[in-house]
Amino acid sequence: MAKNNLGALYSNATILLHANASMKLWYGVKGKVVSIPACFNKTAELELAASHDDPYADHALIKIENALNEAFIELNILSTSILADDNRRRRVNTTQCQSMKPVEKNLFVKSRFGWRLVALLEEFDLFIVDLMDAQFKARVTRHDFELKKTRALTAFRHVLAVCHASKHSGITRQDIREGNAKAEAAKTKFGRIPMEVAEGIVRAEFAPEVKLSKEKVSEELSHA
Repeated sequence: MAKNNLGALYSNATILLHANASMKLWYGVKGKVVSIPACFNKTAELELAASHDDPYADHALIKIENALNEAFIELNILSTSILADDNRRRRVNTTQCQSMKPVEKNLFVKSRFGWRLVALLEEFDLFIVDLMDAQFKARVTRHDFELKKTRALTAFRHVLAVCHASKHSGITRQDIREGNAKAEAAKTKFGRIPMEVAEGIVRAEFAPEVKLSKEKVSEELSHA
């Protein structure tokens, strides 16, 4: 009897970028700032490793998630500061500011954290365009423009830097429990991680489900 095996879900996705600053973040700077597509690949690798119970990958995802959350908060604060004046305007009506020739980028994203990065890029692009519009219409001084732009870029680049520096170890939590040679080698190479992360008590909000091996499932069932 033939099995009806469903394939993985799939959809085409693109993003329209309206600001030069967003384009620079997308491509990165060789040897200095990692590109956004490179971070898509890195988060996919980390999520795959975390799904196979790699505690170091889980620790990396926690750090990336914290950096993303901090960047979202910073962009929200900055956006609120320049859009507050719009709520007081009653006589001047303008449409949303955008590029006459935005650049469309294809999104090849295979991870939850990759999609969080896409959302951050969208927020960043919207903010930078709004900031440029406000500066052009004399609602933001040149000094404030540069200050706010720098703060936004710093927050975003921090996410990229954390992502780029993140590693997975190739070990599992079972290796740590056993204290075997692989676990000791990982500890030497990557350092220690918090006990609550090593034991799987604390994980990132968007961390993938851990897929246990057949041997591990059998072991847990035998002790149930």
